[in-house]
Amino acid sequence: MPRLYDAEVMHARLQPKRHDFTHAAFALSIDAATLESARGGRFMLGRRFSPYCFRDRDFLPAADLFQPEGISQDFGVAGQSLDGRFRAFVAAQGEPLPARAQITLVAMPRAFGKSYNPAVFMMATVDGELACGIAEVHNTFGERKAWFLGKACLQRDYDGDAYLQLRTPKRFYVSPFSKLDTEFEFTLRLPAARLAITVDHYEDGHKSLVSAWTGKQVPLTDLRLLWLTVKSPLLILKVITLIHLHAAWLWLVKKLPFRRKGADIPDQRNLRHPTSELTGPHD
Repeated sequence: MPRLYDAEVMHARLQPKRHDFTHAAFALSIDAATLESARGGRFMLGRRFSPYCFRDRDFLPAADLFQPEGISQDFGVAGQSLDGRFRAFVAAQGEPLPARAQITLVAMPRAFGKSYNPAVFMMATVDGELACGIAEVHNTFGERKAWFLGKACLQRDYDGDAYLQLRTPKRFYVSPFSKLDTEFEFTLRLPAARLAITVDHYEDGHKSLVSAWTGKQVPLTDLRLLWLTVKSPLLILKVITLIHLHAAWLWLVKKLPFRRKGADIPDQRNLRHPTSELTGPHD
């Protein structure tokens, strides 16, 4: 049974100028092996004419890598399920999963036919224990990049609960106000009664941006999904609109330097679905 989270996204830029915001963005955690058959309520999630649904092709799609580097990445073969693509990816990283492993996806569903997640997170458990994960970040140009969080990323908090944490080079164009030769730090916790996932950004060794997707589990019913629809109307369009509005504010009002996507082509690595700006002829 999928889990529904009444959640919010917090985003705070710390430098060179302070800028922060919080907005509602509910999430679901769902078994990757049963993605398209998932149902919620009698009407709202997963049926033929439901406002919300999941489509396997929206997550970790197989595609060639632009300017690959590091360990070779494998996204499975054509027609393979998300569960299969996840397993192929982690096996290529040298940490194959046993058949009994369960894969959990944390993401927003398609809303009224539209799909866009700035980031999605997948975590594998073996006999109930957190084993590894993948963080996949999407930009507004349709490009994607995936990072693997393996055994070396496993840590435990003061209560003994396991989580995954990875600080890694970014080399991906997400914001026109951040350099590419910087670092992401992903912290992934397996959702239970609460959702708590963070993605921080480091420039020159200093934390420059923090973001968190947090919330509490609520009943997955038509009434609750209807309330969340009122709370976050036109969920996907809202997220895309807010990204562009905040970018405009940073550029026009706070006067942050604007970096063109084509200005740092050598620093953009391991991404899929590159734009023609990257793959076309360059001066």
